[in-house]
Amino acid sequence: MINPIRKSLPANTWSTEDIRLLRQLAIDGAPLETIAVRLRRTRSAIRNKATMHGISLRRCGTSLSSQQAASA
Repeated sequence: MINPIRKSLPANTWSTEDIRLLRQLAIDGAPLETIAVRLRRTRSAIRNKATMHGISLRRCGTSLSSQQAASA
């Protein structure tokens, strides 16, 4: 008999640790593709979750030198 009350979370549920890793990778400037691979999620899922949690992905995939050149 199948239990009508689901006790486990679906496979695509984001854990607190997933959110922490997303935030840290974004701060470190990791490319979106790298974040997606590390978290085993689509780029769209990464963008959506980042937006929901106020995490900026603007620096993702850009090098520090290109940021400095743009601001000069």
